[in-house]
Amino acid sequence: MWLAVERASRRIVAWVLGTRGTATCRRLWAALPARYRCHCWYHTDEWPAYAAVLPPHAHRRDEPGQTNVVEALNCSLRQRCGVLVRKSCSFSKSLSMHQARIKIAINQHSASVTLYEVF
Repeated sequence: MWLAVERASRRIVAWVLGTRGTATCRRLWAALPARYRCHCWYHTDEWPAYAAVLPPHAHRRDEPGQTNVVEALNCSLRQRCGVLVRKSCSFSKSLSMHQARIKIAINQHSASVTLYEVF
């Protein structure tokens, strides 16, 4: 699961399921609302797929502490959504069930954050 998170509000603005390849990164980029595709910085780890997709002038790689928000959200989603833990009783092999349950967890997260405009 790949997440795009607005750091100020911790709101998940886009997400996709897939491998850690360039094709999935392109799908995440396409899923971003238009206003997040310009005038933003993108903090990522040094995975090559990011460099192939994100605009070079806005891509910030592996700056200490900048990806902590996404890592914390991934951990939180794993706690809320047993489908993300392979050895849980609720693990399903159906991709559509994974997507539906993850969407519910993300919607619950989105409802819990305070929304405000940063642009």
